[in-house]
Amino acid sequence: MRSRASAVVGGIAVLALAGCAGTPTVSASLPPAGASASVVLDAYLHAFVAGDCTSAHALAAPTFKTGNGELCGDVTVSSFSVSGDPATPGRDEVVYASVLTTGGSRDGTISRGRTTWFYDLKRQDGAWKLVGGGSGP
Repeated sequence: MRSRASAVVGGIAVLALAGCAGTPTVSASLPPAGASASVVLDAYLHAFVAGDCTSAHALAAPTFKTGNGELCGDVTVSSFSVSGDPATPGRDEVVYASVLTTGGSRDGTISRGRTTWFYDLKRQDGAWKLVGGGSGP
């Protein structure tokens, strides 16, 4: 009887550990070095929606922070779409228009619902980085 009880307890422990090992974690994957601006923006937006601001920030230049276009950590976004081809102010700069579906911002400056948000990316040392953004000119 004692060995049977030990076997049952051991079996439960193995199942519990197996269940933990199979639990998925939410994180975004970073694009490879040399990825296009659109791939970098897509990876950023997927990280943003997943709430993975660490990965999102890895795709940005130091200038991209709250107050200069960065919303990750301040705004909850449930979905996004990127509209058409980017504007190209320069050879190493592109600006994409996106539509974000948000839960609004903590301070009330971003409304709940659909919001148009522009993302400015520049090529720095061969890699595209988010450098700024905002809702209008």
